[in-house]
Amino acid sequence: MRGMTVAFLLALVLLKPVVQEPAPAEAPAAPAPAPSSSSYTIGAEDVLRIVVYGHDDLTQTVVIEPDGSFVFPLLGRMAAAGLTPRELEQSLVARLGEGYVRRPQVAVVVQTYRSHVVYVVGEVAKPGSVPLPDARTLVEVLARVGPLLPLAGAEVIVLRPRPGAAAADAAEVIRVSLSRLQAGALENNVVLQPNDTVLVPRMARVYVSGAVKRPGVFPLTTGLTVRQAISLAGGFEHRGRRSVRIVRTVDERSEQLKAELDDALRADDTIVVGERF
Repeated sequence: MRGMTVAFLLALVLLKPVVQEPAPAEAPAAPAPAPSSSSYTIGAEDVLRIVVYGHDDLTQTVVIEPDGSFVFPLLGRMAAAGLTPRELEQSLVARLGEGYVRRPQVAVVVQTYRSHVVYVVGEVAKPGSVPLPDARTLVEVLARVGPLLPLAGAEVIVLRPRPGAAAADAAEVIRVSLSRLQAGALENNVVLQPNDTVLVPRMARVYVSGAVKRPGVFPLTTGLTVRQAISLAGGFEHRGRRSVRIVRTVDERSEQLKAELDDALRADDTIVVGERF
């Protein structure tokens, strides 16, 4: 059943139309419902709504400060970082019951999740940060920021900071095949951690221009040749021999190479098909 759920979500999120250029952005979807905060641990910059029933003067909206604390009437500074909303409720009840409020009843609700997030960048419709109030998987996060754009590549890369490491190159790199994820392979549905970065890179591609029927951008598959790329572009515009060149960047310089139809292509090559001889 779980495998069917993963496959269904991925069918909605990962399947993308085969087009030559990226499609216009879709209209924003309705906001996703706020996830349960029962197991969420409060952190810096989270916004909390604290209600003390029967005491409107004590009901507060607070922002957790960088040191993980906040200031509350009568009690002064309270520690919050690392606690769940339920644990903070119990702490407030205990403190308020020490001669301030008789039999206090307190509710704590996380209004805005800011401390535990993952970041999604690349070929998705709505890149940005996604809150992690509970254990969140790669499929669930992609569903929040999807669909994938037409030029998304064949894999997703998760960059995970190593504890205590300051340099970005010290991050753990987790590569996930989209085709296996779409097939419901649960071992590929990574459970994300706070501050993970999910990168959806653009596919390797080639460009075909000139005297072809459908000039455009096409995915670079393994072993793609000039002949095959021209076929993807609909073939030659008219019958007859013609010149074919490859424009390729080598050592940051653009070079023009005479091409044979069976030459293999590289990422970002541009095939220029000349007019008929």
